[in-house]
Amino acid sequence: MVFAQEPSEAEFSAMPQNAIATGVVSFIAPIARLAERMSEVAKSKEAVRSLDADGAANELRRLIGLLRARTGHDFSNYKRATVMRRVLRRMQVNRMTGLAEYAELVRTTPEEANELFGDLLISVTQFFRDQTAYEALAENVIGALMEEADENSGVRAWSVGCATGEEAYSLAILFLEESEKRKLKKPIQIFASDLDEGALGTAREGRYPRSIEADVSQERLDRFFVDEGTHYRVRKELRDIVLFASHSVLKDPPFMRLDLIACRNLLIYLERSIQDQLLSLFHYGLNPNGNLFLGSAETADASAFFASLDREARVYRALPQTRRHMPTLPHGGPDQFHSVSQRPPEHARDRQKAPLEQHAEALEQTAPPSVLADVNQQIIHLSPNAGRFIQHSAGTFSGKLSEVVRPELRLDLKVALDRAFQSKLPTMTHPTPVPVEGEKRRIVMQIAPVPVREGAAAQALVLFLDLGPALPEPSLEANGTEDRGDEVHRLHAELKSAQEALVASRSEHETAIEDLRAANEELQSINEEYRSTSEELETSKEELQSMNEELQTVNGELKNKLESISTAHSDLQNLTAATEIGTLFLDAKLRIRMFTPPIADLFNITEMDAGRSITHFTNRLRYDGVEKHANHVLRDLVPVETEVQSQDERWFMMRLRPYRTVEDRIEGVVVTFVDISSRRETERQLQESQQRYQTLFNSIDEGFAVLEIIFAQDGEADDCRFIEVNDAFARQTGLENPVGQTARELIPDLEAHWFETCGRIVHTQKPERFEAPAASLQRYYEAFVFPVGPPEDQRLAILFRDISDRKQAEEQRQMLTHELSHRVKNSLAVVQALARHPGKPETTVKQYRDGLVGRIQALARAHDQLLETSWQSADLAALVKATLSAYQLPGDQIPAGPSVQLTAKQGLGLSLVLHELATNAAKYGALATNDGVLRVSWETIQIDGARQVRILWQERGGPAVKDGGTKGFGTRLIKRACSYELKGTAELHLDPEGLSAEITFPIA
Repeated sequence: MVFAQEPSEAEFSAMPQNAIATGVVSFIAPIARLAERMSEVAKSKEAVRSLDADGAANELRRLIGLLRARTGHDFSNYKRATVMRRVLRRMQVNRMTGLAEYAELVRTTPEEANELFGDLLISVTQFFRDQTAYEALAENVIGALMEEADENSGVRAWSVGCATGEEAYSLAILFLEESEKRKLKKPIQIFASDLDEGALGTAREGRYPRSIEADVSQERLDRFFVDEGTHYRVRKELRDIVLFASHSVLKDPPFMRLDLIACRNLLIYLERSIQDQLLSLFHYGLNPNGNLFLGSAETADASAFFASLDREARVYRALPQTRRHMPTLPHGGPDQFHSVSQRPPEHARDRQKAPLEQHAEALEQTAPPSVLADVNQQIIHLSPNAGRFIQHSAGTFSGKLSEVVRPELRLDLKVALDRAFQSKLPTMTHPTPVPVEGEKRRIVMQIAPVPVREGAAAQALVLFLDLGPALPEPSLEANGTEDRGDEVHRLHAELKSAQEALVASRSEHETAIEDLRAANEELQSINEEYRSTSEELETSKEELQSMNEELQTVNGELKNKLESISTAHSDLQNLTAATEIGTLFLDAKLRIRMFTPPIADLFNITEMDAGRSITHFTNRLRYDGVEKHANHVLRDLVPVETEVQSQDERWFMMRLRPYRTVEDRIEGVVVTFVDISSRRETERQLQESQQRYQTLFNSIDEGFAVLEIIFAQDGEADDCRFIEVNDAFARQTGLENPVGQTARELIPDLEAHWFETCGRIVHTQKPERFEAPAASLQRYYEAFVFPVGPPEDQRLAILFRDISDRKQAEEQRQMLTHELSHRVKNSLAVVQALARHPGKPETTVKQYRDGLVGRIQALARAHDQLLETSWQSADLAALVKATLSAYQLPGDQIPAGPSVQLTAKQGLGLSLVLHELATNAAKYGALATNDGVLRVSWETIQIDGARQVRILWQERGGPAVKDGGTKGFGTRLIKRACSYELKGTAELHLDPEGLSAEITFPIA
């Protein structure tokens, strides 16, 4: 472990005393805690070494059972030493010395079970781990896979135990590089599986620290990664071909139809029997002649399923097998993938065989018995009649052909197979007498290598040729006859001795082979021990690497802490020198710890007085409560702030706060003195000026306000905020407490011309005087607006007064003038219309004159309606009937509606409206013809809780309607009277059939 570099003696002496104290505490504290923890760990290790072996094994089995119940994963087949080391590590972290105690903790604490599960899943990996192995994999395997892959199915690979994904992405990079090198566009799919969900999350994100630069070349970083500053992220092209999944290789079925399986440094944690089962599982998942890529401390040399392709790189090729059944999963149930062969239906057996099948059947019946063997001399397939030449010896069952063939043929067969595999040459053996089915037959074997595709495992075909019965041995009686000569006896004797010598030689050879086999088994046992030792060393290496990473993290944190402390020391020293603030550090007994130079101007102390109580010294303050306030802060932990004066008439802001350590302990008081003499003088002058300004500000009768203009994104003024207003503001606007609010908040429907004017003044910086209405406030203002402060502040001042009464009087005068003129004209028009109204043919002049005078008097009574109540009220029905009585409406057109009393103002306004409508009807509408129909009705309604009256005026059957008839002075008069006099609305619709009007206004 490497700790951060300590500061030099010069740097240490240059640090302020309080900064040194704080830094030493913050630096030593984690080291002290680490030392304390190491001491406890040492005690725990001593306690662990004294554990009883049998008891430890029982507790370990119990722990594995608890872990299986908690997580669903079984670690019983993991190497006991590996599991024990991880358990001991968790015991040390939890400061426990007994396995039983720790097992109880795992049983009662689900979080600890998850922590132990995470420790057992040692996720130590990196990009292109063992660079030479990856280079050999790319050269010998990946290139050939890309060339031979199908255009549709492509290449499929599986990364077992991928941890945080570096291994899977490394394989993907190799495949993409080979694809680009060979200009191939074939699908690539890589499955990556692991049990650690946290590691899989990192893998799926594909985001790695910059430390991968040590393992990945710059060219690959630029090609396959995106630089995000502090991290690298894999590109989408690389991420899309890798599929990450949570998968247990010990209990879940494997991925199928694979071309490559990479399982690196997983087998080293498992027992030997589980390793063999996993190799069988991998063989089942691979395509014929698929490849297996193992870690540097793992091997499949002793497996019957794989042949070595590159021993140094740990690359193996799957051997062909006669049957491919799903092997039993190490932690799964019985094999459920074997399908029971069904008997073919009767009609299938009875059908006529095809010529190809007939040829194959005839070939099997007439051809010599044969056996297909692989490079390890393992039997791949037997012909139907080859079993006659197979005879197992006593001992362990073997599938090796040279060990299970008839003993008389073994020596010749082994020599011939070696010649076929090594020299690629065929061999024909000499006839050998072999007892077959109770009869000695002369058997000749023909061994020839079988042509296979490039890169595939070698195979050989063995044919057993039967040359007929062996010649019987000549008998001694026959040799003694006279027909036989001495030469025949001699030849028979030599032949028999040669045969006996050959049998003895074969026996000795087989004995030597047995001895060699025993020696080989011993060597294999030693090799297994070496492998176990190598796996243990690899496991320890990975655990040490994991611990080293943790120590490097702690070291980095300590180094960063020291750098932060050094920076803080420098900042503190420069801060105290730049602010010129007097600071006094006192301990819990009010003894001086340190102080800054300005304190010497207030207290009679020197640097030699450190450690003495502050109460022993006099000061130059007109204040004697320092000790009392300091004790108050220590007791209540509440800061104290007050202003004190020195004897030379200067003022200081004195603040007393608790002195807190990095462990948040109170160890004294910090007293600071800030010179505020100039501030107090400025405040006094400002207060006097503010009083004078406020008196003048509130004495004027006009409203005054300071505004901050708010501009929209398009550069136009959109709103304004009230910064300051005088007392007359509320009288002039009726708005209370506007300071801090915007105009749109106070008056949502304020006219846009106010904002346009303010925005223009801000841009031009020229004052303007104008008159403008504020309809939302129902007022009219005269305003003078001028800029305030620098242009960038965008502030204006507005001086205004309400001139609504004046404007209303002016408008009323103008309206009355127009009204008088208009009334006279309308009255004359009505009289003319009445005069032009034709009578009946039999009507006399006197009758016509009397009718005309009556109509004129009815018109006059409509104007006198308001005078009858002394302008106090007016009846709506009487007002309508009086207005229309002059036109003698038929009975079915008489106005009708409820009784409604109007105010004098409303009556006057409504009389103007009705008179204008009636006059218009008499001139151009329904009252201008005999066939015209006029209907007038009214009703009371509730709108937003207020009682209102709605009058409906509808004309039909009048003269033809002309466009533009609702835009004259009469229309404006109607709408203005409804708006200002009645406080309501008037809607006029000029339809082809005639005029329709709807008048709505509130009533008291």
